[in-house]
Amino acid sequence: MLFSFLLLQTTVKGLETATSGFSGLGFRALPGILVYSLFQTALPEELLFRGFLLKRLASCFPFVVANTIQAALFGLLHGFMFMTVLSWQQTLLIILCTGGIAAYLGFVNEKKAGGSILASWSMHALANVIAGMLSAFMLL
Repeated sequence: MLFSFLLLQTTVKGLETATSGFSGLGFRALPGILVYSLFQTALPEELLFRGFLLKRLASCFPFVVANTIQAALFGLLHGFMFMTVLSWQQTLLIILCTGGIAAYLGFVNEKKAGGSILASWSMHALANVIAGMLSAFMLL
């Protein structure tokens, strides 16, 4: 997961991203980064993809199929945001990395956390906080 995160960050370096608004603000950006990370992105995405979609799909399909579908949709959503500014190879990399992370988060929720989204929400928010802080200190 860490490898995918670092790979994604280097792929989008220098592009306008969701965390670009924090660029150069240093620690002054921390309150905004926390609100953004916890409530604007991680929570809605976890509620939609792992809390709703995965659970509905898992009621119709085996877990592996359901998890693969939600992960593919999550990856596609994140890849489509960059398809006009990156090469198709870079876009595919974003789709595969974010999709792989989504599959892992779905597995953790359903097989390790008893179906709760708290685990994936925490991991997703932490990744977004790290991305926001990298941007705030102009390391991204």
